[in-house]
Amino acid sequence: MRKHLLTLLFCFFWIGFPLVSKQNPKSIPPTTYRVMKGDSWYGIARKMKVSPDALAKLNGRTITENLYENEKLRIPGSKESITLSADTKVKERFAYPLHPKEKVQKKFSELTYDPYKGIQFRRGNSSLVRASASGKVVHADYMDGYENFVILEHENGLYSVYGNLERIQVTEGQQVKTKDRLGILAKDKGLYFQINQNKSILNPELVLERGAE
Repeated sequence: MRKHLLTLLFCFFWIGFPLVSKQNPKSIPPTTYRVMKGDSWYGIARKMKVSPDALAKLNGRTITENLYENEKLRIPGSKESITLSADTKVKERFAYPLHPKEKVQKKFSELTYDPYKGIQFRRGNSSLVRASASGKVVHADYMDGYENFVILEHENGLYSVYGNLERIQVTEGQQVKTKDRLGILAKDKGLYFQINQNKSILNPELVLERGAE
């Protein structure tokens, strides 16, 4: 169990929590496209023969966000592999760890040259951090750059991590239910939130939006 936990922590904290994919040296760097008046995500994607979602994800955006004239977009090369999220079945609905909900300040990214394997919420009025799903506290500790953090283990090999806490209010081995208190958020940082399923990395925003599948 100790060895498994150390392996898990290494995965979470490799380059500051995010898990970094191995870069393929043969990958072709993304090309670029200058947005023109009247362009849309779907139109550009069709023109460049790529998926609209992949195009938006590559640029750290979503297809619901507006494009701006003369904006430069990165376009996936023919050998560039962009994974939007791991294919998983999440049986339990994950709740937002902050109430009221805060906007996402930094989004999830699996890009080899700019990975970010979780999301960071904006620091707003929310200070109480709650469990996103029921589970067991498998680790609670401190790490430079991410303050105090808590890792929960859920069913089906799922783990969630909560970073940038000023104070932890749970102990290792404790069983928690959805929305139970985990700690108090640091005054000057937004919550860092990550979800893994075994060694697969999930997009926390998609898990929170989709809920149970």
